[in-house]
Amino acid sequence: MQPRHVLITGASRGIGRGTALHLSRAGWSVHAAVRRHEDGVRLEQESEGRIQPIRLDVSDDESIELAHKSLEQAVGDAGLSGLVNNAGIGAVAPLEYVTREKLDEAFAVNFQGMVMTTRAMLPLIHRARGRIVNIGGGGAAYLGFPLMGALAATKYAVEAMTDALRVELRGAGIRVSLIEPGMTYSDRDKDRFLQESNAAFEAASARLPDEGRRRYAEPLEKMREFNASFLAKAVPAEFVARRIEHALTSSRPRSRYYCGSETWVGILISKLLPSRARDALWGHITGL
Repeated sequence: MQPRHVLITGASRGIGRGTALHLSRAGWSVHAAVRRHEDGVRLEQESEGRIQPIRLDVSDDESIELAHKSLEQAVGDAGLSGLVNNAGIGAVAPLEYVTREKLDEAFAVNFQGMVMTTRAMLPLIHRARGRIVNIGGGGAAYLGFPLMGALAATKYAVEAMTDALRVELRGAGIRVSLIEPGMTYSDRDKDRFLQESNAAFEAASARLPDEGRRRYAEPLEKMREFNASFLAKAVPAEFVARRIEHALTSSRPRSRYYCGSETWVGILISKLLPSRARDALWGHITGL
């Protein structure tokens, strides 16, 4: 049998790392996309050489093209059986004060990077009649988190793009699925994730002018506490990795996979509560 090749973007930590390790143990030939050389070395060591790191910055077209050429040599006629678009960054700022630079960065990685990476890899996916799995935003894609509106906007965009891509590739026999993860952790990353999340909210507050801090410093702190509280309810990265494996291998993959309690809560709130009630709920949480 020819090996099944899969490319996973954003594989240095969290869902990407957990999925790379999980699929490598399941016999896949895993190409783990990382931006830093040392992250690739660590993945090689953790997998005892089963994972092949590849340098890729999804916001850089030249990097995407170099990764495509490298993968084309690696997979040959077997093609690419799976693409897991996981790379993403956060974005914390009141929309009143968000900068064009921050918006461009969030969309370049979370949305445009996903589209352009998929576009570049599709010739290899066609060879294997492979699968595409996009990682969405969970609750952020349904509720439009205040003070994280730029992030929510990128995740809404991923939802729409995935729906369109799924229909466009139907005739080619390429299945496209969306994973909706809630808060997710791996044992190695849990403390670092919390520290980085806290730092992002603190930095957002520090960047505000005096008038902005007067109005938004307290809501940002409350949102930071709310965000941190969900880490206690986080699901292991292995839980999400198993859903991704199902999307890559099942004869009847789902269009959407929901992972984590807060994702389900977000769906229920978005479907059942009228907008005014949702706004009042966010007001209660943030003090806005």
